[in-house]
Amino acid sequence: MRLLPLVAALVAALAMTACTTARAQDPSEVPAGVEWQLLAIDGQIVDIPATLTVDSLGNLAGKAPCNRYGGQNRATLPDLKLGGLAATRMACDRLADEQTYFDALATMTRLERGDDRTLVLTGPDGRSMEFAAERISSLTRCTTCAPKD
Repeated sequence: MRLLPLVAALVAALAMTACTTARAQDPSEVPAGVEWQLLAIDGQIVDIPATLTVDSLGNLAGKAPCNRYGGQNRATLPDLKLGGLAATRMACDRLADEQTYFDALATMTRLERGDDRTLVLTGPDGRSMEFAAERISSLTRCTTCAPKD
């Protein structure tokens, strides 16, 4: 007789886990607060140390090679319509990389999960930016990069 409450609790816990797992795998949902690391721009892996975090409203923030930045998304995810990005004004030897990053980010119009480990931003004319949950990992694969011959 004491087993019945235990079985009921176990079934409830499994049901909640199934719902959580299904939600976490929804490719259109971007988990808020995850710091994504830049992996590729326009299908080419880049060595630009930059991060991107998306809040629950779809606003963006992060760190480019030299400066922290943030911006408001004026659309509803997965669409992006970025207002002007605000950034700190620190100088460093990677300002050219930072400009490349900001120029690409400013053109992005859509944000979607690539898989559990990647986030892909796309823009006009096939432009893209791909971010990884862990840039250096044996599981990280560039999904937007062209296959090597």
